[in-house]
Order: sequence, then C-alpha cells, then structure tokens
Amino acid sequence: MTSGLRKAHKYIWLLLLIIVPLIMILSVKDLEIFSSESDTTSQSNGSKKGSLKTSENELIKASVFESHLEIILKATLKTSSSVVYEMDTKGNKSTIIGQLTAAGIYNFNINNLPKGIIIYDDLKQVEITKLKF
Repeated sequence: MTSGLRKAHKYIWLLLLIIVPLIMILSVKDLEIFSSESDTTSQSNGSKKGSLKTSENELIKASVFESHLEIILKATLKTSSSVVYEMDTKGNKSTIIGQLTAAGIYNFNINNLPKGIIIYDDLKQVEITKLKF
C-alpha cells in the first residue's frame, strides 16, 4: 500500500466512523419504541380519572377510556407471544389490539369500546385469560 492509499484509507475510515452512527440514529429515532415509553408514563399519570369501564383478575387489570385501553400486567406471563384481542358479542376473539411482553402498563389506541378482551397465545393456540367489561 502506497502512502497515498494509506492516507485515503485513513480518511475514509474516519468519515465512516462519523457517518454510520449518524445514519443509525436517524433511522431509529422515529420508531414507536421511544414514543410509547413517554406515552405510557404520561397517560398512566392522569389515567385514573375518566375510565369508562374497569375489570380485573389475578393476571391483569384493564381500564377502557374513550380513545385508549390501558392494561396493567401484574406479572410477566409464561408465554412470550401473548396477544390482546377484542372480544365480540359471542365471547370469541375478533380483532387484534396489541401484544403483551413483560409486566407493566400498556396503552393501546382503540376506535370503539370493546365488550371485553382476550389474551391469547398465538404460538400454542391457548387462551390465557378473558375479561368482560
């Protein structure tokens, strides 16, 4: 490698050292992961007032508001693929609301008020729990 190639190689790697992290930051900043954390804390602080319906069992506590559904998962579930479904009038699952992973507070936007929710494991095809409002 000649001195000109070594110098070019050095400048190219220094330029890549600056550009690659910048591209990674710009591509990740608009993901929902970062916005959901701030929404969860801001909505959970003022969410005790104005809930339309609330239901609770040993695993979860769910509250329905006008525009969102708040689910408090009391303990981490044993299944990693737990999906929250809206319950129809017959008690069957109809539309997907969201997914639960670890214990915590989850807020999901809803368009209409559900009759209840079903937490279902899609991999094992097993119903975990069901709440009616």
